[in-house]
Amino acid sequence: MEAFAWYFQYFSIFGIGIHVLIAVFFAIHALRSGQPFLWLWILFIFPFLGSVVYFIAVYLPQSRMPYQANAMGKKAIHILQPNRELNKAKERYENIPSVENAVRYAEYLISLDQANEAIIVLKQKYNALVENDPAFLQQLATAYLQDFQIEQALDVTSKIKKIDPNYKVEQIALIRALSFHQLNQEDAAKQEFLVATRSQDIEHLAEYALWAIQTNQADLAQQIRADMQKKWTIGTKYSRQLHKPIFKQVDKALKEMSKKAA
Repeated sequence: MEAFAWYFQYFSIFGIGIHVLIAVFFAIHALRSGQPFLWLWILFIFPFLGSVVYFIAVYLPQSRMPYQANAMGKKAIHILQPNRELNKAKERYENIPSVENAVRYAEYLISLDQANEAIIVLKQKYNALVENDPAFLQQLATAYLQDFQIEQALDVTSKIKKIDPNYKVEQIALIRALSFHQLNQEDAAKQEFLVATRSQDIEHLAEYALWAIQTNQADLAQQIRADMQKKWTIGTKYSRQLHKPIFKQVDKALKEMSKKAA
């Protein structure tokens, strides 16, 4: 026992090792969550090792910690290596310059507001094999829109609709809606927004709401915000967490609109 005297001196409460208290905690959790009684036997016969195994096998998956740890990990990686995913996509494209890798690389470039670079990459791969590929053309249209080459974005989306009228109808409509808005063709923009929001996708609804705010349609903006809330309430915890920044952006825009109207 003398060999463990230091442990009980520094890591015990009333002479009981902390690992035993942790095992008791997990035993209570096992009983409350309806785990097999085998876990109780493991926890009390092997309190330290059993607690480690129980934490990894049972407690961690049932808690919110995996999501939180994953989110924190992603934030840490983003801070330390902000262009990590972009660099990986670039490396894949340089090693294997396939159309698929070009589209993926362009997607990351667009996400970092480097649309002009994305257009260059996509144009390098533009040939007879991809000129009728809706996925390739969609990425090109998105890059054109972000680079404010609006007429080109509309031309490409029109081509997609001719090639395959059923290809990602809402996503293509959103590109067209935002393009028409840039050209101040608001009636055409609204018609495309109505198509883009048929499934009540929150991100598409947010774009529609921001358009309504920018065009001074307060009632429509509030209605869309209410539709967003309905969709949010029936979503999963993960999706609700994911969409919080979108709601903050729309709510901030609504408040600014109200202040201007006052």
